[in-house]
Amino acid sequence: MVNDHARLARTLRGLACLLTALVLAAGALILPAAAAAAGSASALRVAGLTTNSRVDPLGIGGETPSFGWQLASAQRGARQSAYEIRVGRRPGAADVWHSRKVRSDRQVDVEYGGRALKPATRYYWSVRAWSGTGAVSRWSADAFFETGLLTAADWRGARWITRPAPVDEIEKWTDYATEVDFALDNAAFGTFLRARDVNNGYMWQLNVTGAEPALRPHKRVNGDYALLGEVSLAGFGFTNAGLRTGRHKIRFEMAGSTISTTLDGVLVDTRADATFAKGYLGFRTHDYAKEQGTVYDAVVTRPDGTVLLDTDFAAGRNPCAGGELTGSALVVAGSSDVLCDPATRSLPLLRKQFGTSARKKVAEARVYASALGVYQLTLNGRPVGDQLLAPGWTNYHQRIQSQTYDVTKLLRRGGNVIGAALAGGWWSGKVGLGWSQQYGDAPALVAQIRIRYTDGSVQWLGTDESWQAGDGPFVRADLQDGETYDARLVPDELAAANWPAAASVPSKTALLVPQSDEPVRATTVLPARTMTQPTAGAYVYDLGQNMVGGSRLTLTGSPGQTVKIRYAEVLNKNGTLYTDNFRSAKVTDRYVFARSETVTYEPTFTQHGFRYIEITGLATPPALADVKGVVWGSDLAATGTLRTSDAMLNQLLSNISWSQRGNFLSIPTDTPARDERLGWTGDISLFAPTANYLVDTRAFLSHWLADVRNSQYANGDLPAVVPTPRGQFGDSGVGWSDVLITVPYAGWRAYGDKAILRENYAAMRKFFDFVRTSAGPDLLEPGRTTFFTNDWLHLDDPTVQGVLGTAYFAEDARMMGEMAEALGDTAAATGYRSLSADIRRAFTSAYVAADGTVLGNSQTGYALALGMGLVSDPALVAKVGEKFVAKLALTDHHLRTGFIGTPLLLPALSAVGRDDLAYKMLLHKDYPSWGYEVVNGATTMWERWNSIMPDGSFGPVDMNSFNHYAYGAVGDWMFQHVGGLTAVKPGYQRSRIAPAIGGGLTTGSGRLETVYGLLSSTWSTAGGLKLNVTVPVNTVAEVHVPAASRWAVTESGRPASRATGVRFLRMENGAAVYEVGSGSYAFAAGR
Repeated sequence: MVNDHARLARTLRGLACLLTALVLAAGALILPAAAAAAGSASALRVAGLTTNSRVDPLGIGGETPSFGWQLASAQRGARQSAYEIRVGRRPGAADVWHSRKVRSDRQVDVEYGGRALKPATRYYWSVRAWSGTGAVSRWSADAFFETGLLTAADWRGARWITRPAPVDEIEKWTDYATEVDFALDNAAFGTFLRARDVNNGYMWQLNVTGAEPALRPHKRVNGDYALLGEVSLAGFGFTNAGLRTGRHKIRFEMAGSTISTTLDGVLVDTRADATFAKGYLGFRTHDYAKEQGTVYDAVVTRPDGTVLLDTDFAAGRNPCAGGELTGSALVVAGSSDVLCDPATRSLPLLRKQFGTSARKKVAEARVYASALGVYQLTLNGRPVGDQLLAPGWTNYHQRIQSQTYDVTKLLRRGGNVIGAALAGGWWSGKVGLGWSQQYGDAPALVAQIRIRYTDGSVQWLGTDESWQAGDGPFVRADLQDGETYDARLVPDELAAANWPAAASVPSKTALLVPQSDEPVRATTVLPARTMTQPTAGAYVYDLGQNMVGGSRLTLTGSPGQTVKIRYAEVLNKNGTLYTDNFRSAKVTDRYVFARSETVTYEPTFTQHGFRYIEITGLATPPALADVKGVVWGSDLAATGTLRTSDAMLNQLLSNISWSQRGNFLSIPTDTPARDERLGWTGDISLFAPTANYLVDTRAFLSHWLADVRNSQYANGDLPAVVPTPRGQFGDSGVGWSDVLITVPYAGWRAYGDKAILRENYAAMRKFFDFVRTSAGPDLLEPGRTTFFTNDWLHLDDPTVQGVLGTAYFAEDARMMGEMAEALGDTAAATGYRSLSADIRRAFTSAYVAADGTVLGNSQTGYALALGMGLVSDPALVAKVGEKFVAKLALTDHHLRTGFIGTPLLLPALSAVGRDDLAYKMLLHKDYPSWGYEVVNGATTMWERWNSIMPDGSFGPVDMNSFNHYAYGAVGDWMFQHVGGLTAVKPGYQRSRIAPAIGGGLTTGSGRLETVYGLLSSTWSTAGGLKLNVTVPVNTVAEVHVPAASRWAVTESGRPASRATGVRFLRMENGAAVYEVGSGSYAFAAGR
């Protein structure tokens, strides 16, 4: 598959080089008198073509695509006055659509206007542009886009297939007795009975958390538990302390609808329930209560004496789908649903032998595929594409993404074999707080192969029961727990050829949509830097960077030898891995050798968040060169960089960037390491403006917002996480559910692309109406109180809930007004603007005292009032600013804000002219501050200000991620005020370049690849201020040069007011403000 990131980077580099060359040559460029208009000095150069914000996308949907391009010119102030687009089935053709000449300066979100697109079809397009002087460019090089399969009918009846289940195995598990030898290690321990799967069956729990020990029988139907009763065990002579001590035996007898329970030989309960008549044994614990149990032996016997299960977990054999083998026992801990299904096998492999014509030549070949779960394909033994964890995570009940692969070069003339490996992924593996099977209970594949020959004929081959299914080397694979790969189970060709037929499962084809965002890929490889051995046989490798992905290890072993690989973000003081903060996630991979050999192992169906790798099971440690970390993430093009003279700030920007990379993996997550990894709406709502500087988020966040819309409740509100696993975080709150307004708004402002507004406008209005109804006639919004109340993770500085709610209500109305205006809904825009003004007045009246005190006197309250511009009277704004500064002085200008307040903390100071204090807070290195994380070794952002305490101990273990981008939202202020780059008009069509010189910094440089091209600002103070800027073609910038007067400023060595393409506007806040068009400029001001 085409690597969009790399191709876009190459395209942009090429355009930048072209622009530089043109600028350098401008003074000496001499053209022949007879040169055509396209070759004149005033002509534009067109490059950087994108479709749906991606370079040459393969397999897009059938919705109207939108086009974009970038321009270069040798002249300053170059503009586009018109464009012409042609779209055809072959390069240079216009047989599908021809826009003709369109008089417009648009070069972003230019919609295709031709006839409906066909499925599985490649289209080529090119564009040319007219400059402001009327000179026309040459036609651009052709770009292409290719559609995927657009409707269910396009899949031509391909079936969803998987490995067949063992015949009638579960029918044996009706009436039976089971006896379990166990230890109740902590809090509670549950046993599944007659469980068809982990979401359907009985669960009998022993619980020692109350005053008396209790037996608590439950039934679980489609994932929801119902308590059937509670039996005090104290009356039978049991105590909490006694049950926590030593080993015990519990016996269950099931006969018809009656279930009897005997504990240590004492009959403690008999009850009847007819919900489940058959199903397997299993075990269950929950992480929040730190439940844990150890099973030493489990025996299941039918009334006729048939033994269904008998295991003492000896010799490393675990017939259960989970738990951790420790010696001759199975430890079940954290959030674990462990089913002991005797039919449990390794994960399925699928294959199909097929032939191509021996007499025809293949022109092109595609594979269209998707899965319930995650999958990887091979064709003739070679990997198909470089995508990881396809099809990605969506709300599978409403849409499932499909992928398109170009396999032309992998196909052979004659015989071919296509193979697929499947794993549970988000479909049936652990999701969120460690619960599995949130969408379904087994993975399945759908695929369609399309081969087009040079004579125009087409061959199709879809998944059906003619495919074969078998067992493979992936013994277990879970995104949270890790992967076990047993090389002894790799099937040979002969064995695979004799596999049984695959089985079909109910079709999900109606839910398929072509993937619209960038795939997850391996983007970087990090070598290990050091190795230590904190305990015997445990080799710990440091990659030097907290990252997300997997390991790549070169290992040497013997047949049956098992290597265990564990991961951690940080280390304990003794050098061992600190994994308590992973909660129930096991985060462990295993490799079992098939023979005496050296292999390179890289997990396929799991992902971890880590800096450190621990390897055990080897007599000698692998060399440093043999241990690497492979960075995974949605492959978004990097767009922004920021460098300063301060090493701490540079590391902070690196930390922010790495947290974005690690948590943009199919969806925007909160943390990549522990048992959560959810699409928290509040985190991305606050971080999106920063993310839009770092990478091109258009396709990624638009894809995710489709699931946000699908998750919207009937009343307009939203869940706290999207996608929303069953029963997890369905409630939301202020700053979280507002994501449906804040993220589209931030995207539109960053890219000028109205598609994100069109797609979400109806849902945004519905949500805003919900907020409006929650506010009273006085326009004070009480804050939508839920679990996520107040300023999340603030430091003992709570904010009045109504201040939060009303502030967001006003800000939502302001943003809605701007977006409605952009979409041409002028009546709605007028209404939103008027309402926003009314809410601001109501906020001031209710929450801002005459002396400037914001009710509650919290840092966040002031940050909202000033950062959102909620106070309109200049005199009162000044008073609020004074109170804000006084509040900060109480903590020696150290922050106390949480998730909601932090992004606005420094902007609020800048709003009242206190960039000096903003720098002071930014540059602190003691607790609590951003710099405190850096000096304590952080290479990504922490979830909490106290993830590591000043005494070196770790913060609260139940919620302590070391890779969590929320507090990285300060990057937005840094790019605007240190780098000096701000969008005045959407997409930076008009920008402001105004670095805030201060904080003791002597240099600063911000670079941003906008949709129009490179916008940059580089400044230094040595020998007087120097400010070099670059502005893309077809845009305008306001450049603020700190100076005593306009006459103190030069550009390229001459007075700035007389420089070509430079126009003086005004003096403002101690700076001379100039307007410039495209080009590169070198401003300087005297000492």
